Amino acid sequence: MTAGSTARDVAAAWQPQRPGKRFVHDIPNAIVEPEWGGARTVAALTPDEAALFRDGAELTVARELVQALVTGFTALEAIVEGHVTTAALKSDRGAVPSPPEVERPALLVPRWIRRRSPARRDAAARDREIRLARQEQATLDSLASGERHAFVATDLLLLDGQPLDDVPLLERKRLLEAVLAVSDLVRVSAFVRPSSTDVLASWGALGFTELSYRGSNSRYLAGRENPDWAIGAAPRNAREPAAATRRQP
Repeated sequence: MTAGSTARDVAAAWQPQRPGKRFVHDIPNAIVEPEWGGARTVAALTPDEAALFRDGAELTVARELVQALVTGFTALEAIVEGHVTTAALKSDRGAVPSPPEVERPALLVPRWIRRRSPARRDAAARDREIRLARQEQATLDSLASGERHAFVATDLLLLDGQPLDDVPLLERKRLLEAVLAVSDLVRVSAFVRPSSTDVLASWGALGFTELSYRGSNSRYLAGRENPDWAIGAAPRNAREPAAATRRQP
């Protein structure tokens, strides 16, 4: 933060990091959490105020969500990254709707070529960006219609005026849990190690189609691709590894 700037100023100017192009099995010392979907946002928090921003614009959210964030915050000032979503308010099977399918023309390309093609990963990334854009727009529309949403916190980016970009991810997670109390409308995303296959499968059963793999010692690279962050498909059962963890020949 520069002199005279506030948490709101920094949150409005924030450029989120983006997943890199590694396969999830190449992420060093990874931790795994659900990809929550909804609208990816940053929250500027003080003991008296909470404001949520996306792409530089402040989101209009229900007063009860703002109050829940203020009530649960225990520091002087922070910027928290997370997702505004309905997923956290549901717990039964299918709680997280599958994102809209992206229609693509069928290409009769031999499988051995597809596996080795660098374009395959780029095409998958483009398809994911399209899905996320549609999903975020649906979330913005549902916010405008008054549907109830929660905020799921995934990272702590600034605390009491100190940027945390260079602090390892696990330490940022520890600090996040210390300054933000959970409630019905405010959650802190759970995470496990990739070896916790039962948990990964349970997330898949709840409707999460993708999981986030980040290096536990990784730094936050605002506005850039982070090579220590990858997205993988959620397994459908405990015996099935996440699809993207399978090493490509």
